[in-house]
Amino acid sequence: MKKVIIIGGGIAGLSAGIHCLMNGFEAAIYEKNAVLGGECTGWDRQGYHIDNCIHWLTGCNPTDDLYKIWRDIGAIDDSTEFYREPYFYCLEKDGKVLHFWSDIDRARKEFLETAPEDSAEINKLFDAVKGAESVRVPCEKSLAEMNFFEYMKFGMSMAEMGRVIKEYGNDTIADLAGRFKNPLVRDMMKRYLHESYKAITLISSIGFYTSGTAAIPAGGSVGMVRRITERFKELGGEVHTNSPAVKININNGRAQSVSFADGSTAECDFVICAADPAVTFGKLLDKKYMDKSLRKMYGNKDGYKVSSAFNVSFGIIGAEDCGVKSGSAVYPCESYTVGKSKLDYIGIRLYDYDEKLFPKDKRVIQCNIPQDNEDYEYWKNIYNDKERYNAEKQRIAETVRTRITRIFPELENRLVLLDTYSPCTFTKWCGAYKGAYMSFFEQKGYKSLTAKNTVKGLSNVFLASQWLTTNGGLPVAVTQGKFAADSIARHG
Repeated sequence: MKKVIIIGGGIAGLSAGIHCLMNGFEAAIYEKNAVLGGECTGWDRQGYHIDNCIHWLTGCNPTDDLYKIWRDIGAIDDSTEFYREPYFYCLEKDGKVLHFWSDIDRARKEFLETAPEDSAEINKLFDAVKGAESVRVPCEKSLAEMNFFEYMKFGMSMAEMGRVIKEYGNDTIADLAGRFKNPLVRDMMKRYLHESYKAITLISSIGFYTSGTAAIPAGGSVGMVRRITERFKELGGEVHTNSPAVKININNGRAQSVSFADGSTAECDFVICAADPAVTFGKLLDKKYMDKSLRKMYGNKDGYKVSSAFNVSFGIIGAEDCGVKSGSAVYPCESYTVGKSKLDYIGIRLYDYDEKLFPKDKRVIQCNIPQDNEDYEYWKNIYNDKERYNAEKQRIAETVRTRITRIFPELENRLVLLDTYSPCTFTKWCGAYKGAYMSFFEQKGYKSLTAKNTVKGLSNVFLASQWLTTNGGLPVAVTQGKFAADSIARHG
């Protein structure tokens, strides 16, 4: 059998490896870290568990095309238990609470009762959320590889989304918020994602909840990666951890082998680059091979922004009630600064959904604080001064602790700091471009783009990454892994 080397053992690399094996090829994953999973990971601190990745997983309905891919790679099966959160997130302010409930009728009713003056826009919004329930991730073929008729057929499968795009397609989240008179409703719209992001991104995300396709599989991120890794090994795949690739060796337009940091070289028939393209092009391969769509996304920081974060994680001491709502909640607070961003609200997520990961006396609170390009540059500039870097992380952690305990006095003296990590952590761990944990978000006036899995000028090198298209994430990573393997099958 012909051998495929996969560089990168995240979800895209694991998916590519499993689909190559299913297509009759040998497959070997080379991962620079000690464990597989990439950004889909978690770790233990002081007896508590931190889940870095899954807030929700799209494709958790057996009727979804994506469900079949998750099942094929071993992430889930028909016996997998799912936790389905009651709401996407909530906002509490001035004694009032609004929820984007998973029950769309309940959410609509609560919004109408809170802001009857906005009834027309509220009904329009929730009609759009209902239409967005039709959104699907391409699972059979990449958008970049579809011909006109395939593209039209895929679009028709989401016909309801057409009306949503007509109404909100040109709006940013700030524009969406500006449609409402009620200040609580306006805040609700703009406190989850950056105001410059497209309104469609928020509406579609809520639609994943109301349609029931979004859920958290048992075991969280680490459990899912463990199951996928077991599936890869059961099919005969090779795993090489602590093996950072340094170069793909090209001869006459073909990859002959891959060289690694320890000086070793592995020969192959095909290579799949499942690393961040910022690592692939410029380190493993010459930048001249970069797809034109990727060039546009990486080359225009104003039109295609990235989403990064600073994370603070606390363990809750004791099993007594702490007053914190399960899931994601947003609260106004005294202003504070993280990176270059000044914020007057704080997002809190309580992890208590899985008793094996988060028993009652080991619950975890995470605050995921949004960061952008300017923030990343700030962290990058201080990263090598470890004393300053660590002091700044500690300052933010204590600032966040103070904000949380002011909102929840029950937590005074009950929060133990578990970990802090900045955008630079994602760059160190995964080579993530600008410390981003998701790919580009196209801004107002810019088109969504998708790059090809093939590499022009190289006959046996392929790409698998969430970064190949805008609005990435786990669903894009797993499907792009499949598309890369399918491309090899067609060429091989």
